[in-house]
Amino acid sequence: MRERGLSLDVPLRELVPDFRGGRKDDVTLRHVLTHTAGLRWWLPLWQDVHSVDEAVWRAAQEPLAQDPGTFTYSDLGYLMLTGGLARAGDRPFGELIAERVSGPIEAPTLGYGPRDGATCAATEIDPSLGRGRIRGTVHDENAYAMGGAAGHAGLFGTATDVAALARVFRDGAAIGDGLAALARTEQVTAENVRRGLGLALRAPRGPMTGDRWSLDSYGHTGFTGTSLWIDPRADLTVVLLTNRVYFGRANDDAMYRFRIAVHEAAA
Repeated sequence: MRERGLSLDVPLRELVPDFRGGRKDDVTLRHVLTHTAGLRWWLPLWQDVHSVDEAVWRAAQEPLAQDPGTFTYSDLGYLMLTGGLARAGDRPFGELIAERVSGPIEAPTLGYGPRDGATCAATEIDPSLGRGRIRGTVHDENAYAMGGAAGHAGLFGTATDVAALARVFRDGAAIGDGLAALARTEQVTAENVRRGLGLALRAPRGPMTGDRWSLDSYGHTGFTGTSLWIDPRADLTVVLLTNRVYFGRANDDAMYRFRIAVHEAAA
C-alpha cells in the first residue's frame, strides 16, 4: 500500500479492511485515539494468535460492545492500529516509530524489544506464556504474541528518552504544533474522565497526579507501573519508571497512592 497522509476522521476500515460492517463502518481514527470506538477493552488474543496480522484480524472480527462515541478504555483499537498504520506507512510499526518519533526527538533508547536483559528491569514471572522472569521483552501477553511491537504496549526506553517523548505533545516535536495542541485538548468527557488524542487529561476528582497539578496537565500511565505526566502551567514533566507487578498484580490501590505521592512531591 502506498504511504499517504491520514485524516483523524478516516474510517478505521480503510486502515484495517477486516474491520467493517454495521456500526463498525462509522468508527474513525479519532474514535480509536479517544477510546470511543465502541470496542471491548481487552481479549486474550495471545491464546490463539502468533503475529500482528493474526491479532489484528481476530480483533477486527469482534462485535462492537457499545455504540461508537461512548468512552471505554480499550487496548483493541491501538492493537489494530499496529497493523493499520504499518499498512498505511508501508513498513513495520516499530520502524515507523523509529523513523517518525524516536529518531526526530533524538531518543536512541526509545524503541521496541527484545532488549538486552542486563539493561532492563525485570517485571514478573509470566504465569500464562511460561517465559519465566520477564526481562527485556514486553510484559503484555498480546503484544508479545504480536512480536513485541504494538500500539498499546512494548515500548522501552530510559527515563531521559521517555522525557524526550514528552516533547512530542508539549512542544510539537515530530508531529507539529497543531496536532500536539489538538492531542492535549479535551476531546471526550465521561464519569471523572477527560481524554485528548492518545492522552489522558487530569481528572477533576481523585487525579492520578495529585491536586497540586493543574487541570491543563496531561499524560498517560502504563500497566506495569510506568507513567509520563506534564503540567504546562508549572513547566513540569515527571517520568516515573517503576514496577508494580514484580511480586504480582494485586496492588492497584498501593500503586495509585504511590504515583500521587511522587507527583505531589515533584509539584
